Amino acid sequence: MTGSLRDVVEQTDLLVTAGPGGVGKTSTAAALGVAAARAGRRVVVLTVDPARRLADALGLAEGEGADLPHQVELAGAPKGGELWAVMLDAQKTFDRLVREQSPSEQQADAVLGNAVYKALSGSLAGAQEYMAVERLHQLYTSGEWDLVIVDTPPSRHAIDLLEAPDRLTRFLGHPVYRALTAGQRTFARVTDAASSVFLWAVKRLAGPKLVQDVLEFFRSLAYVEPGLRKRAEEVSALLRAESTSFVVVTSPRSESVGEANHLIDALEHRGFPFGGVIANLVHPMPESFDVLSAKERAALETLEPGPLADHVAWHRELTELAESEREQLATIGTAGANVPMLELPLLDIDIHDVDGLIVLADLLT
Repeated sequence: MTGSLRDVVEQTDLLVTAGPGGVGKTSTAAALGVAAARAGRRVVVLTVDPARRLADALGLAEGEGADLPHQVELAGAPKGGELWAVMLDAQKTFDRLVREQSPSEQQADAVLGNAVYKALSGSLAGAQEYMAVERLHQLYTSGEWDLVIVDTPPSRHAIDLLEAPDRLTRFLGHPVYRALTAGQRTFARVTDAASSVFLWAVKRLAGPKLVQDVLEFFRSLAYVEPGLRKRAEEVSALLRAESTSFVVVTSPRSESVGEANHLIDALEHRGFPFGGVIANLVHPMPESFDVLSAKERAALETLEPGPLADHVAWHRELTELAESEREQLATIGTAGANVPMLELPLLDIDIHDVDGLIVLADLLT
């Protein structure tokens, strides 16, 4: 996959990394950004939840302006090559989206000031995922970047993220939503006796103020609905465009390989362009004893207890581990398909700064 991964880094417009947790996915996404910048591209990496040390290395400080792109100092990048990083702030992204898509400032204030919006915008099911793809859309359509790299949450949440635009479109067309966003008289006509009894019961349990806030929230949301629908359709198309590529990052552990296969199936089934797999944290294969003569191998089999015997035993254990990992990686793919794969060795350094990312970028490309 070495050549094709280099092509992905140098030619795609949108690169999405996905995979299980704990496999170095965020570091890999940042290293891909380093590789692209060193290829002369202006690249921004959008990360959802980076480790604190890596966030510090990328200049992603907490507080005011944390959701804005920060340039990462990268020595040796050619002219035009720049690396930028941004951390997702779902609340600020949602607020920005409402203001952009509202027909007037008054309507935007009605949504942003609603008590239900304030309570749910950062924690509503799917809000985090949709805001991640909304932020990537903002970055992509700004025209400032040659390449946008998105570091998704762990596998199961990544699928939720990728489906968020389609779910939003279905939600906006749902009969219940259509009823809730209708005007008061229209709402009275479309709700039958059963729903009226339901609302009466909800008011008794939750209080009339909460029910009124919910209804006002949905009716206020109706003003930004056309923009939301259009944006969701654009993002859905962008994620499936020919200029987009998805790379799955995994480790050779059996549970990670199972997650990777599940994710590859989901990508292919939903029509997302799949670029290949990066297998991270793979133990290097020790040199085989087969290069020794039969007499030398026999001597190793009859060693007396001691340091040399311990080293030989450790060599055998590492060989068995490396072979087992490669057997696991060989199961990646669907229906026997040959999945492009690049192996990254387990390194003796912790990737938490720009120098470490450069080492990883060299191995990637």
